[in-house]
Amino acid sequence: MSRRAPFRTAALIGRDAGLGLLRDGLLQNELIDLAGVFTHGKLPKAEGGEARPELADYKSICAAHNIPLTILDGAEARSIEASLPDNLDLLVVLSWRFILAPAALEKPKHGALNLHRGALPEFAGAEPVRRAIEAGKTRTAITAHMMVEEVDMGPEIARVWFDIPPLPKNVSSAEHAEVIKKKLLPLYAPLARTAIKSLAG
Repeated sequence: MSRRAPFRTAALIGRDAGLGLLRDGLLQNELIDLAGVFTHGKLPKAEGGEARPELADYKSICAAHNIPLTILDGAEARSIEASLPDNLDLLVVLSWRFILAPAALEKPKHGALNLHRGALPEFAGAEPVRRAIEAGKTRTAITAHMMVEEVDMGPEIARVWFDIPPLPKNVSSAEHAEVIKKKLLPLYAPLARTAIKSLAG
């Protein structure tokens, strides 16, 4: 039996990938009632720790659609469960810097949907695109899966594949991965729509 009411949803998203997901996958999605957007305000210290360049776009989009935007870093972002709205049906997660505690995963009635930039379970964890290149793979994936306490080990809902171009001469695997990651950006939103539709039945 298909679901009639939209999922009351909080989005935990960051970077350009999260921005594209917000614009094209969550807004104007009849299956989503977006109760709040959560993002980070600062880059990781390894990247300089300055304000995130996409933050202004998050602010303007959420303001235009009257969606509450919460900017969290550090301890508050690590303990996101304290900031989440009540009566949630679903979390949608992409490029959130911190592992979600069980209390956060248990808060939404229908669980937390993560979009992982790698084929699971083989490329769970950090830097999946670079690791796939170094393993000689000819394609990579974005995997939509339900989150469980063990990172990237929840049941898969949907997946989209992307062919990896050959590694050019004099280009490192890390540099090549950054090129591919940019090419993956348009794929997150349609994958999320497919996964959410599957969850709705």
